[in-house]
Amino acid sequence: RESNIVKEVYSKRMVSLGSVDKVVRVGDLRFELHSQSRTFLFRAESTQERNDWVCCIEKILSDHKHSLEPRNLFFRTGSVNISLEGYMEMLSPRTKVYTLISKDKLFLFRTHEEYFQGVGITDIDMRMANVRDGENKRSFALTTPYRAFSFMVDSESEKQRWSEALNECVSRALSCDGLCESIWRVPSNRLCADCSSLMPEWASVNLCVLLCEKCAGAHRSLGQNVSKVRSLKLDKRVWTDDLIRVFLLLGNGKANQFWGANVPLSESLCSSAHSEQRLEHITAKYKDGKYRKYHTLCGQQEALNSALCSVVQSGDLLETLSVLNCGADINCNTGIPEFPTPLSLAKRSGQTVQAEFTLILICCLLESFTPVDKDASIRSQSGYLFKTASSAKPITDHKTKADFSQRWCRLSDGMFSYFKSEQSHHKCGGMKTSEIICLSVNSPGKHGYEHTFELYSEEGRVYLFGSDDGSMVKNWIQAIAMAVLPPALFDVCGTCDRLGRLRCTEGNHGIGWFFLSGFKLQVLLEDNVQIIDLRKLLTLSDAGSMLLVWRGGPLHLLADRRPHFVGWQTFIQQRSGAGDQPLSQQQLTDLGVPVTIDRCLDHVTRYGLMSSGIYRKSGVNSHVTKMLERFQNDARSITLLELDYSVDDVANMLKRFLREVKGGVFNGQENNNSWLRAAGLEDKTEKINRYQILLSNLPDVNRETLKALIHHLVCVQHLSDENQMTIRNLGIVFGPTLFHADGTDVTGSQVVEELIENYCSIFNVSHILTFKRLLLFQSSPCEREYPVKELKLYHGCRSKMHPPTP
Repeated sequence: RESNIVKEVYSKRMVSLGSVDKVVRVGDLRFELHSQSRTFLFRAESTQERNDWVCCIEKILSDHKHSLEPRNLFFRTGSVNISLEGYMEMLSPRTKVYTLISKDKLFLFRTHEEYFQGVGITDIDMRMANVRDGENKRSFALTTPYRAFSFMVDSESEKQRWSEALNECVSRALSCDGLCESIWRVPSNRLCADCSSLMPEWASVNLCVLLCEKCAGAHRSLGQNVSKVRSLKLDKRVWTDDLIRVFLLLGNGKANQFWGANVPLSESLCSSAHSEQRLEHITAKYKDGKYRKYHTLCGQQEALNSALCSVVQSGDLLETLSVLNCGADINCNTGIPEFPTPLSLAKRSGQTVQAEFTLILICCLLESFTPVDKDASIRSQSGYLFKTASSAKPITDHKTKADFSQRWCRLSDGMFSYFKSEQSHHKCGGMKTSEIICLSVNSPGKHGYEHTFELYSEEGRVYLFGSDDGSMVKNWIQAIAMAVLPPALFDVCGTCDRLGRLRCTEGNHGIGWFFLSGFKLQVLLEDNVQIIDLRKLLTLSDAGSMLLVWRGGPLHLLADRRPHFVGWQTFIQQRSGAGDQPLSQQQLTDLGVPVTIDRCLDHVTRYGLMSSGIYRKSGVNSHVTKMLERFQNDARSITLLELDYSVDDVANMLKRFLREVKGGVFNGQENNNSWLRAAGLEDKTEKINRYQILLSNLPDVNRETLKALIHHLVCVQHLSDENQMTIRNLGIVFGPTLFHADGTDVTGSQVVEELIENYCSIFNVSHILTFKRLLLFQSSPCEREYPVKELKLYHGCRSKMHPPTP
């Protein structure tokens, strides 16, 4: 059963229901799970919620009891495939754990006995994991987007054995089988949404249903604008994390509450149905809407549009599916100039899954119109440009106007040619557009002419062209882009920094097409275009060839001695985030928070929430300086371990970073002043409204950063009885830090205090203490020292990155 709570990524403890014999209600709010070896006590927040949990668990236990399959505690019968198991020493917290690699997961247990008893610590999905060497020859780190796990073994050979097994596990996890297993974890997703065939391997990404192969064929007959069918196994790059969440949160169970709410038994589809029956049923169900559950606002256009604008700011995907398929306009005007569409509202509200779902439906809507071919004339171009002599090396030195010669250039019929003048009939040179492997746009003023671009040929030559007419150069770039790129990338033609093809492992026949604009890298591999925000890379390694690891998986760019590859390396490194730049140009987490800030908040949350005077005490200045330099060099590569970095050093580095970062959190002095003026408003409601407006006007990165920071400070002040950091003390510390002030004006401190006090209303989040609505009472001595209320509060304040406690 899933509960509407924000879950920690890694569990503190896990209990296999395969080891549980019965579930027993205890009092009004509690229930117990009884196994042969121990009893687990849980507590819910209400009797109804407790009863829901008990009923759900009783059903699962009943299904297990009547199943003829042999009982296995942690794995499905027939799927036990253990690659490696044994004890390792975890370095943070320092303890021995029994570790087991099975298929695409790593499991942690306190002991070998507990594994057999069905009790564990956590399991780690290896899809986004990365294995790195540790501080010494016997240690290594397993890093994930949410936290790092550090281990030590007895010998170098043992380390090599574990490292190889973990890397193999990562490769398996990135395979399509891992995707299927992830989506099939939701019971309703294990049956085809239309005919109930087992383990469906296809999906309609806009209808949000999983399908068997036969039903998928019928869906294709409806057309992409009605049902956009994709394979779980063949179209792996379509499946972003947010799209996977759509199918985990919605999926067949809830989607059929809308699409199949009124299917008569006589018209239901069975797995043995023939193709004509399938097509008839599926057409009636999805295209005609014969069985759907109509929304109460159906037929009221304005009301439906208003409901859509409201629901995209929440997590209710079923309601979004319902209002959109009952007439709401996906591109309706929200009435908010800054966020004019439902998609922009979803992004503003941090509802990334809603945004992904909305974007898919927009794409399907566009596909319902007859595509209009690009004007062929734009692919032809002629005019005078200025050109330097071609080179076999990258052009690194400044070229003056004296280095250029005027040439009449012409692009047509698959050829780029240049002549001495418009009247000349003899070419000075040229190349087929199929031989252009890279187009790179230089920053204005890099050379003597204000606007310049470079063309790289297949044979390894570099050609530099320029003009002072920016509009004309822009037209040339667009025309060349459309002549060079495949049709799948035509829509991105226009303003760009670099485009072309590169050798890469994942590409069609070892070739991929790339289009770079700002921080966004659009990649065409086989038939799918993927958009990578280079700031949000999980890993970027550059050792001859380049390895980019992002949410969609790894991307291997193979080394090439031709001059265009060096430029790609430079561009990608520069656009992946720099530590001395404004927040928007930093290396970012998937949520859009600078990695430096995220790692520091995580470290303090894990090890310093109970530290007296946290953020007021001084760290060792030399340690703080060295740490900041390392983060500015490459924040992604830094893992903050408890043994290596003190909490006070990390806390002080965070403050120094926030004070010194260009533009600050509030994005410049002018915005600083706007926040300070808002603090002077006397009416509290008006003041909070003003803060909300200022927050919505911040760039996305600044807004997410401020939200993450204030959330953390709320957690800190909730434990002020232990750490002595009241709201007042936090305001004194962070006011001057965030506003880049000397501390003589207390207004900045007032703003910070009010952001903490009114966190839920200003940032539009549910109450922070509901993060742990279901509390597991364990027998750990350290937890028995705290009363139940304080224990619940402590767990509620913990970050999603808090490590599991063995």
